[in-house]
Amino acid sequence: MDMFGFFGIGRAGRKHRDDATTDFASLPSSSLPLSTQQHTATHRELVRVVLRDTLRMNGIPTEWVGCEVLTRKRGTDKAVLQIQILIHQWHEGLLRYAPLIQQQLLQALQRFDPATDHSRHTVVWRFSPACECPHTAMPEPGYWTAPSPVAAAPKFDLSPSDHDHLDHGFAPTQPGHWR
Repeated sequence: MDMFGFFGIGRAGRKHRDDATTDFASLPSSSLPLSTQQHTATHRELVRVVLRDTLRMNGIPTEWVGCEVLTRKRGTDKAVLQIQILIHQWHEGLLRYAPLIQQQLLQALQRFDPATDHSRHTVVWRFSPACECPHTAMPEPGYWTAPSPVAAAPKFDLSPSDHDHLDHGFAPTQPGHWR
């Protein structure tokens, strides 16, 4: 490869760029076309606003979660967003409900910007080193395959009684037209 190919100038550089996956986020913003820069900046801000709105709607403190939005190029012409959700404050519920938070975020993005296919975005969850995770060691291997204590408890664990079907002179409960 000659010097021009190495710097991505000329025919050799163009072929090298087309063969590799380009990371727009690693390129200086001045090297991106102006329309791509504006489009990317708009999408980044949209993701931040929608994430903040989604968190607020669900009662999650907005300072617990942040995001970084990177643009990745796939193939020759397709650019996709990589949304990195950053956990700043540890809470068990964030992990438990992460798939729902992600789903609501992508659905809200689709509502705000229906012209873009937001289902192609990649969502990545990252944890801040200062998130204060209380776990300092991995559990024993059997932990992962053991039944969950919540799932193991039956909903109604009382055995049937002779008093279950006694008539006490009261009419059975009827659905009404209360509002």
